[in-house]
Amino acid sequence: MLERSEVRYAVADGHHIAFRVLTGEGDGDHDVVMVSGGVFPMDALPDDPLARRLLEGLTGLGRLIVFDRRGVGLSDQITDWDRALRVQWEEDLAAVIDAAGLTDPVIFSWHGPPVARNYCARNPGRVSRLILWNVGSAPAPGDRWDRSEVQDLAEEFLEKMLEGPAVSELFFPDRWSDPVFREWHDAAGRAGASPGQAARLNAFRSDGWDDVDLTEMTVPTLVLARTPPLMPFPLPDDYFTRPAAQLPNATLVDLGEGSINPIGLGVDDVIAEITRFVTGEVRLPDPERSLAAILFTDVVGSTRRASEVGDRNWKALLDRHDAVSDAAVCRHGGELVKSTGDGVLAVFGSSTEAIGAARDITRDLGRTDLPVRIGIHVGQIDRRGEDVSGLALNVAARIMAIAERDQILVSDIVERVTDDVAFAPVGERELKDLDGTWRLFEVH
Repeated sequence: MLERSEVRYAVADGHHIAFRVLTGEGDGDHDVVMVSGGVFPMDALPDDPLARRLLEGLTGLGRLIVFDRRGVGLSDQITDWDRALRVQWEEDLAAVIDAAGLTDPVIFSWHGPPVARNYCARNPGRVSRLILWNVGSAPAPGDRWDRSEVQDLAEEFLEKMLEGPAVSELFFPDRWSDPVFREWHDAAGRAGASPGQAARLNAFRSDGWDDVDLTEMTVPTLVLARTPPLMPFPLPDDYFTRPAAQLPNATLVDLGEGSINPIGLGVDDVIAEITRFVTGEVRLPDPERSLAAILFTDVVGSTRRASEVGDRNWKALLDRHDAVSDAAVCRHGGELVKSTGDGVLAVFGSSTEAIGAARDITRDLGRTDLPVRIGIHVGQIDRRGEDVSGLALNVAARIMAIAERDQILVSDIVERVTDDVAFAPVGERELKDLDGTWRLFEVH
């Protein structure tokens, strides 16, 4: 649960900076200030499940202060474009900290330019800890890249932001196939800034990056790095990890490859490292529990088929399986959670829709001679971001495992709660690693 205060305003250089105080169910005593990235306004973040989970994780530490930088969302527009935006946004951060009455907050920044880092360097003793997410770095001696060359490439890239969604797909490669996320992303961006304004706010501005002496910075700092699989212009291999070496009191945690944003898949890894750094222990929000119809598919004889057709053709068949499954799940209002290699996991709000999707998958894949077995069960699932877990998933997977070619097997609870579907009993069956026997039915 997230509780939001009313919108309050700090004043920075005559500009009104909107902020809110968020609280959750945790009993932590740390004040946390979040410096958001991009042009996502603070009021849009709770509407995305992974962004909301990040907020819930941070409120587990105590009060969370979120704000809109100058030029974004509910805050005043920028009136002086000749001053470095990084400097103006540093003023915004300072004003919010003062207006909220914070004495030694934790600052978590997932904003590219080093706004939070430079604030901490200029204000020793006013911040207890600093967490930097993919903050990036300025060029260093010996770099294989040139500042002016990257500046030109970045400006060309930012111009393309106005041409379509392809740029945003680079920043969210693990979520862009989800139409619900894309709808939220586009709506949040429109609420944050107009297209022209967003392009100017995101312009690559290197001025002011090197005007702070970091050698005496004493704030304990956690540098979280996750390298995106693709960037639109070349960067050094250590671009996102280098800041840890540039700060005298920093700890680096490299989370490997993934979304450049913390609200991509793996958000629990981000929360875990932040809470460990601040408290010494991992604290994660409780998973969201809900009732769902769970569907598992599996390609029958996948190992033999792969050896018969070869790697290239087998990959094409699996791509076909995933595309057919994704389309069927979407048609019936479900959510394709993930691929299992030679099958998929999907969840639905009703067993009727799960069965409808299962029939479509079996029919459409049968046309390509790619037989599948399918298992369906209804039960409680736990949500952690975009992943799901729970005993009910194990039950559905075990039911699927004993199904035969082109067969859809369901548990007795599915048979009891589903109308207008013909079932045939297949008797009591034992399911691997599960106690007792289970009454199963075949969908006709």
